[in-house]
Amino acid sequence: MDQVPLVGNGQPGGTAGTGGGGVLVAVEARPGPDPAAAAVRIEEAVRARFPGREATALVASRHGAEAVLVAPAEAAQARAGPVPLAASGGGGSESPLGALLREGDRRGSAAMGLVSAEPHDESADWLGMLLGPVVEGGFDLVCPAYRRHRAEGVLNTGIVYPLTRALYGRRLRQPLGGETALSLGLARTLLGDAGWRRDPASAGSDAWLVATVLSQGARACQAWLGAWPRPEVLPEDPSQTLARVLGPVFREMERHADRWQRIEGSEPVPTFGTGGLLEEAPPRVRIEPLAEAFRLGQRELEPVWGLVLPPSVLLALRRLAAGGPTPRLEDPLWARIVFDFAVGHYARAVERRQLLLSLTPLYLGWVAGFVEETQSLAPEAVEDRVESLCLAFEREKRYLISRWRWPDAF
Repeated sequence: MDQVPLVGNGQPGGTAGTGGGGVLVAVEARPGPDPAAAAVRIEEAVRARFPGREATALVASRHGAEAVLVAPAEAAQARAGPVPLAASGGGGSESPLGALLREGDRRGSAAMGLVSAEPHDESADWLGMLLGPVVEGGFDLVCPAYRRHRAEGVLNTGIVYPLTRALYGRRLRQPLGGETALSLGLARTLLGDAGWRRDPASAGSDAWLVATVLSQGARACQAWLGAWPRPEVLPEDPSQTLARVLGPVFREMERHADRWQRIEGSEPVPTFGTGGLLEEAPPRVRIEPLAEAFRLGQRELEPVWGLVLPPSVLLALRRLAAGGPTPRLEDPLWARIVFDFAVGHYARAVERRQLLLSLTPLYLGWVAGFVEETQSLAPEAVEDRVESLCLAFEREKRYLISRWRWPDAF
């Protein structure tokens, strides 16, 4: 991984930013920790971390369908009881990112950050790592990455990371991190994107942000922010997670097809902080239910899969279902399956949500094989295994391009 040297108090090496302007941070209001209290703490921390810069932390909340930014005191009142909240810019439905961009543009903020209220790993100087590359290093986008247990974040490991890397040619380890930092110049560019009008439901999402930035060649980096600030949310059904996460990713593939079809291979991005797996008390994953879900899906969903998967892939899946106790979807096969579903989504071969839900047994089968293969490996070997998967996605990209151009050819 391309590691950028750190100097002094953890500032990124290289040419430091010399422009003025303050730092604006929006704390997302979600179920769990009090975002107003978090905003107060974060504002104090930003002011201490970047002396001489005006620091402001606001709460990104909802007022009907609109995302709004409010002062922590107002957010605290709203948490205690309903009070009218004023939108921070623009009408219509907005994401928290959209509200942040508009307010940052209005203020002329040199750097903007979108963060969660969950407690972060303070030993990692996470705010400095997230905002520093923009404030001091001249980067346009900082994508976060977190240390997790090997069985956490497998949707990112198995689909989102290798797919995003193969498409756009940049090795962002956790491209849909939920938190981010941006420059004023990038904010103004994003505000002019047609996506806000054409697809307001998707504009402002993690997938939209990353795809837009990487397609336009903005100066992007990633920062390891320590241990993952695990959100306090109820467990979600895997099929719902797949549909929620992959729907926007596949839609952005369609929007930027003319760009990613011209990209070959991938390259590292500048990286701040120290990555790696968390090894203490890893959660145990039961492989048998995952494998059984794959076999059940193969029996019941093959007619749906047949609308998007070539006969050779269907035959390989039948053999896996009839084989040993744990399916092992080899990397080239798994890459082609993900690509086939992306093409099916683009071509609307099946109702889109139904298509994404039908991917669940295949995904769980891949997870079963991956967990069984890596559970006894050293952390470095696990990362090597992920690298092999990503290279398979890159090698199979020609298959994706041919299927995308001629979706009915198989």
